[in-house]
Amino acid sequence: MALKKALVLATACLALCAQAESGYPNQPIKLIVPFTPGSSSDVTARAVAQKISVQLGQPVLIDNKPGANGGIGMQSVARSKPDGYTLVVGTVSSTVVPVIISKAVMFDLFTDFTPVATMANTPLLLTVTQDSPLTSVADLVAAAKKAPKTLNYGNSAGLYRIAMEALNHQADIDLLGIPFRGPAQAATELLAGRLTVNPDALGAAGPMLQAKRMRALAVLGTSRTASLPEVPTMVELGYKGFEFNGWLGVLAPAGTPKPIIDRLHKEISSAVKSPDVQALYARLGLEPTVLSSQAYGNEMKKDFDKYESVAKKAGIEKE
Repeated sequence: MALKKALVLATACLALCAQAESGYPNQPIKLIVPFTPGSSSDVTARAVAQKISVQLGQPVLIDNKPGANGGIGMQSVARSKPDGYTLVVGTVSSTVVPVIISKAVMFDLFTDFTPVATMANTPLLLTVTQDSPLTSVADLVAAAKKAPKTLNYGNSAGLYRIAMEALNHQADIDLLGIPFRGPAQAATELLAGRLTVNPDALGAAGPMLQAKRMRALAVLGTSRTASLPEVPTMVELGYKGFEFNGWLGVLAPAGTPKPIIDRLHKEISSAVKSPDVQALYARLGLEPTVLSSQAYGNEMKKDFDKYESVAKKAGIEKE
């Protein structure tokens, strides 16, 4: 009897999933971007959304919900109906980092969400204005030691904060973090001369670098980037374990039927491979990377362990 009941339930589940897949989508899809317009996550999301709108036959509408290191946007999706019509762009800063640096996180990454696919990797940089007297990380460290507690950086995303506090810890300096709702605001303040340095994604900082309004002192990730081959990594400069890489992906509320997840993954993968998106990625310095749902979930778990360890070593306390 128990086996028969289980088979009936399994058959019903499969039927519902098939029905969900065959009728999906039949209305516009909302893609939440938990950061301000102009950020690398926003630019990427808009490019991919435009492509998958055509493939899915329904508009994919971008809704920017910045704040709380991406927590506001993430929380809104965690509470949404798991029907494939409300999705969120996930970054390292909005997924694995919040629980590491905040006492009040209103979602559980590993129980409230289902990974769909990654869309891109983006190198992270330490930037200054083109006319800054600081021409290297060594210059920055020397200046910070000469004038303690006077130099600052833009704290516009959780991962950026962890990276900069790791720099403070390893270099024995005390750059002050100035909070912003999103990377675009921090970049504006850097250009206005109100920030000393600013950590940012190459995808967002790229246009300012190309326009010679900013310079990059170092790559915060694991390897040099092809578009800035002369810029060293922090590891090359002697900072041990200084490996901060950015990725961008899409997540759905937990419980979203697998056929819908599979369909979204298929269309995102197709969009990322399209010539238009590839050309945009090349201009912005983004690396096209599409991980499966399972691989994306594994990547988040790995990054959580890594950045939690870095935060503990740097003495970052939850706020």
